Amino acid sequence: MMMTSRQRMLAAFAYDSPDRIPVVYHPSPAGLHIHGRKLLDLFHRYPPDNPIRFDSIPVPPPGAVNTNGEYHEFRVDEWGTEWEHRVFGVHGHPRSYPFSSWSAARDYAFPPTPAIDAAEVAIQREQYVVFSGWISLFEKLHALRPLDEVLMDLMVRDPDLMAFLDRLVDHWIEAIEKMISAGVDTVVFGDDWGTQTAPIIQPDLFREVFKPRYDRMMTPIRQAHRMIFFHSCGHLGEIFADLLDLGIHGLWPQMGWFESDPAHLRASRENGIAIYIHPDRQHLIPTGTPREIESRIRDYASTYHRLRGGGIFYIEIENDAPFENVRALIEAVHRYR
Repeated sequence: MMMTSRQRMLAAFAYDSPDRIPVVYHPSPAGLHIHGRKLLDLFHRYPPDNPIRFDSIPVPPPGAVNTNGEYHEFRVDEWGTEWEHRVFGVHGHPRSYPFSSWSAARDYAFPPTPAIDAAEVAIQREQYVVFSGWISLFEKLHALRPLDEVLMDLMVRDPDLMAFLDRLVDHWIEAIEKMISAGVDTVVFGDDWGTQTAPIIQPDLFREVFKPRYDRMMTPIRQAHRMIFFHSCGHLGEIFADLLDLGIHGLWPQMGWFESDPAHLRASRENGIAIYIHPDRQHLIPTGTPREIESRIRDYASTYHRLRGGGIFYIEIENDAPFENVRALIEAVHRYR
């Protein structure tokens, strides 16, 4: 009997033989802006297992494109950071910050934590596993101050930075409690800890500064018997074991480093961790061939069918992939899932 999307996703998390591998789409405006209606039609032809609606083609706002057709936009977010955007639909870079130092941040007012519509969550839970949040410590720090400053201040355990970090944890706990109260199934954390070949900070620093703070935020989630999902790009190295130790239920890695060592797959299975199967968007999807993409997807599907769960295909289409590769990716996922 065919499972609902919710049943399928829960079975994947539990390694309990889903009828097929779940697939999640990300609403990246960059890909839809470049590929337009043909990508929209492809999404509708192969619906995902997350509650997402594609009903329009994103376009830049008035004034963001000059007479030469070049896109350039500045936006200020709710935290007070000004972002510069050069590619429509792709995350920008900080241009200015809401405070000049960690000591100056002592009086910084955090934005309100967003309200969550419990009635809407209840409706979604009838068919889907509901994910919510993007709980971030490291990424939020270097969205509020320059990355090099953050790294140097972490190395010396700057007391003002540590005090701000604890305030940030309190802020996120308030947001997490709202998610739990609204009935959200899975709370999502997002901090990119890896470079191309290794973690961006020493694992000992991660364990001293960040791991106990993650644990503090994750405790109410575990106590409420909800799931914890962690996104981190780059090579995690030893930090992978620390995330397992924190009791996460799902990991969203870049598949390149994750599949480089069979021990990662064994560890995820032994710890009951579901993995977002996020095909390589750096090389495979933009520069590979449709045949190479299909072969990789077939291999991923074979692995997670053999494990009887634990895999969730994740599809995010940016602006740099030729449409024949995009079509090959989406069609292969639905052929082999």
